[in-house]
Amino acid sequence: MIQLWNTILIDPMMNFLVLAYRYTSNLGLSIILLSIIVRVIIIPFFIPTLKTAKKQRDLKPEIDKIKEKYKYDKKKQSEMQMELFKKNGINPASGCLSNIITLLIPLALYGVINEIAKITDITSINPRIYFDWMRFTAGDVLNSHFLLFDMAKPDRTFILPVLCAVLQFVSSKMMMPAINKAEKLAEKTPQKSDDIAYTMQEQMLYMFPVMMLIFGFSLPSGVMLNIFVSTVFTLVQSYFVMGWGGLTPLVQKLKKV
Repeated sequence: MIQLWNTILIDPMMNFLVLAYRYTSNLGLSIILLSIIVRVIIIPFFIPTLKTAKKQRDLKPEIDKIKEKYKYDKKKQSEMQMELFKKNGINPASGCLSNIITLLIPLALYGVINEIAKITDITSINPRIYFDWMRFTAGDVLNSHFLLFDMAKPDRTFILPVLCAVLQFVSSKMMMPAINKAEKLAEKTPQKSDDIAYTMQEQMLYMFPVMMLIFGFSLPSGVMLNIFVSTVFTLVQSYFVMGWGGLTPLVQKLKKV
């Protein structure tokens, strides 16, 4: 299984990273380039997921009405919601494959960057490089310095971990446009399952950024740079497909200032 994972994803991405390095002579620039390429490749899988999320957001008022009307009958709630989704061409399970792909590819990229950043003898990856002219020779040292950061070491300025944590929060908030209304509605329902579900969503909104911050202090800067670039790319994609989402109230307030 590990060999298959390496053959299909890890090794091709490592070769792309080495190829980018051969042209940029800088590991940081190579990581940025490869991160953008990967995000572009998974656009066909990621956009449908965003469109489905947007449709569900647009149907939120009708879903709220169903929850209020059948607040004492959870089974009927589910049936009516599924009927509403079917009527509007939404299949909640349709995004499973897309979600798996959009998770596996960035995960593989993370593995490649993490591995490259920790290598002491760069020639050790030569057996995995496809072409002779891309391979390294004895004594070669990667140029891992980019701006204020050393891609092979944790960011001691803490700039990248903080930026990644903030962007992760912004991204999560944008994808959860109706959480406040949903929480208010959940409080009216006699069962507590809704309350628990939305409490967990809200906790995840803060939990992921905190985890990003904590792990970011020990991960190589190259990994954090990849996460930063990927998150910025995702935010731009989300904006063009879904708008500001949960950030709309904040954006409106800023416009009035």
